[in-house]
Amino acid sequence: RIASAIAEQALKLEHVIFAGFSHEPGLQLAEQLVKLSPAGLNRVFYADNGSAAVEVALKMSFQFFANRGHTQKQRFIALSNSYHGETLGALSMADVPLYRQVYAPLLMTPLFAPAPDHLERQEHESEIQCALRCAEKLEDLISQHHHDLCAMIIEPLVQCAGGMRMYHPIYIEQARRICNQYGVHLIADEIAVGFGRTGTFFACEQASISPDFLCLSKGLTGGFLPMSAVLTTDDIFNAFLSNDRSRGFLHSHSYTGNPLGCAAALASVAIFHDDNIIEKNKISATLIKQKLATLSSHPNVNNVR
Repeated sequence: RIASAIAEQALKLEHVIFAGFSHEPGLQLAEQLVKLSPAGLNRVFYADNGSAAVEVALKMSFQFFANRGHTQKQRFIALSNSYHGETLGALSMADVPLYRQVYAPLLMTPLFAPAPDHLERQEHESEIQCALRCAEKLEDLISQHHHDLCAMIIEPLVQCAGGMRMYHPIYIEQARRICNQYGVHLIADEIAVGFGRTGTFFACEQASISPDFLCLSKGLTGGFLPMSAVLTTDDIFNAFLSNDRSRGFLHSHSYTGNPLGCAAALASVAIFHDDNIIEKNKISATLIKQKLATLSSHPNVNNVR
């Protein structure tokens, strides 16, 4: 169905990039993503891959504060063991030496807060207790550095390239509260965890929060074509509205908003709805969990998930 949607759109293409005009698939996809995303994310910016989406969110957060006169805000905070992509800005947010160490002289230096995953749990500490303890450390860091922090970036619920390390959604809830309290943006990198990967359409739903930026790719097109999107709020959008062109978000790639990519994304989103994918996944997940339960006490098994 995705391939069919791409072929159909290819036959009626008139314009291929967003450059002073728009096209129907791009507009339709933006409307669909706004409907599906957490409340308040009413604006959509397209890119062509996950790393580019993270770059967009980082740059947009930085320029938001610059446009509002908070030019001292130039740093970011991420989780230990994190990974967010391989372009320089996205790679700067990584704490996995395999990816980072070669390019370290070129990269920004963010703050790293302790990740609340199972490997960080202390003896006799529950998953929730670990998440809350790590949230306290996060608050200590942000309270000390919020004057020069633009945003915190997280992969909600799962650190994927960092070893599929999972953590409790209460940490995301606390991160949202802390960022609100100290005037720091929250960037949710759902490039790998979005589109049903964690049991809800977006992982943030399990914490009942809305980030300031939501980065999407991978499942967005079912893997058929390069495509990514960053969703953000009206407040952030409005900070760029000006007759002064230097205040605009001057970030564009040749394939931004590519209509074939948008058509593939529309078809992929339709399949989730038409085939009831999320509910089917929950049935499969329950069965798999039951079958794996016997391994949880095995001496060579660290964590069943």
